[in-house]
Amino acid sequence: MKPVIITKMLTISTYLLMLFLFAVTGTMYAQNNLNNSMQSHCRLNFFVSTRSNKFDTAPISFQLQAKLMRLFHKAELYVIVARSSEEAAKKISDILKKKNGMVGNLWFDSHGHWQRRRSLFEIGEEEFNYKTVRDSASTVHLQKFSAYCDTNTKVGIGSCYGGATYTLPAIENFPEQRMNGDSLMIGVSRLFGNATVYACESFVLTGPGIMNAGYALCGSPLRKKFKDPIYTPVWERLGEWNCYSGKDGRFESPVTVSLNQDGSIYVKGKNYLGFQKNKRKLSKKLLTFKRGNYNLAYLYQDL
Repeated sequence: MKPVIITKMLTISTYLLMLFLFAVTGTMYAQNNLNNSMQSHCRLNFFVSTRSNKFDTAPISFQLQAKLMRLFHKAELYVIVARSSEEAAKKISDILKKKNGMVGNLWFDSHGHWQRRRSLFEIGEEEFNYKTVRDSASTVHLQKFSAYCDTNTKVGIGSCYGGATYTLPAIENFPEQRMNGDSLMIGVSRLFGNATVYACESFVLTGPGIMNAGYALCGSPLRKKFKDPIYTPVWERLGEWNCYSGKDGRFESPVTVSLNQDGSIYVKGKNYLGFQKNKRKLSKKLLTFKRGNYNLAYLYQDL
């Protein structure tokens, strides 16, 4: 074989080998960059619930179910039980810094308080409503991890009536008052990097199965006091969640919200009252309502 041909073959072989090594190295480099990017922008899910000295089945049920799911989703799910927004914010900030992550889903497990006649959620004894959520002094601690939130963050206000938009009628010395859940949602979105915010017009349940992507968050409580005509707008909106997109600056059509086992917020394909059986149950229950089941003394509890 002629030396020229051998030289050309060696040159081609060397060239092909270089291309192969370049391709392999480039793939490894790209993969490393992807891994580093994923690591630096990993999305973590947080459940924030109140630590209380009182025995309360609702938060206990929620906390137990969330902690059980954390056993299987330690990489992305964190359960924060705190007595104050300061304690909650510190725990969340420490985790985000350590994991070099961003907030994927943030869920506030809280009671709603009908007698206060406004949409709200609580962390410990601190109340966050449409006014306080816009007050920098009230949200000073929550602002500490707001930098870890953006338009890809989802926030769930997990309190009853947290997204209520109806107006409650005047009762005794109390004038009619709008719940302003939509204003609360907008304030929460702005606080957390223009996140997408979900909040319910109605009751939020915490019974078994709330993290199985089903309808367990929907439904109604059994206590007699809720079967009063004063609660009619709540019952008429069972399972109805409002959704505010901070990115687009607008409200989407109402949806029914659920939770996945990893703590991510999941929107059901069909709304709770989209099922005829649920509509029929609701119609029957509304016929049994009796004025006086709700004790008006509750309205004076927070004065």
